Amino acid sequence: MGTAQKNNRVNRVTNYMEELADHALSDLLSEYKRARFSPGALQDIKALALNRLWPMYTTTSSGKDFLKKVVEQDQIEKDIVRELRAAIDIVRSNPRH
Repeated sequence: MGTAQKNNRVNRVTNYMEELADHALSDLLSEYKRARFSPGALQDIKALALNRLWPMYTTTSSGKDFLKKVVEQDQIEKDIVRELRAAIDIVRSNPRH
């Protein structure tokens, strides 16, 4: 079995946007000190935001490095923060947890 085939079996498909959203959400929560979000509410916030953002799938570390450059060049963090803020507002207005 060739190295490429072996690597394909080992590598998982991951959505880099999820990782970015996790980091951005952690940073944003410091701005909402008075609000307490349950673990379920945090998952709702993340899901709402990710549904409005595009996926960024990768299977390799070099693919992830490429996506990091795309994120930096296109300033995608601003889009992520915008969608997370909107999701936080929705969840705060409609608590279910």
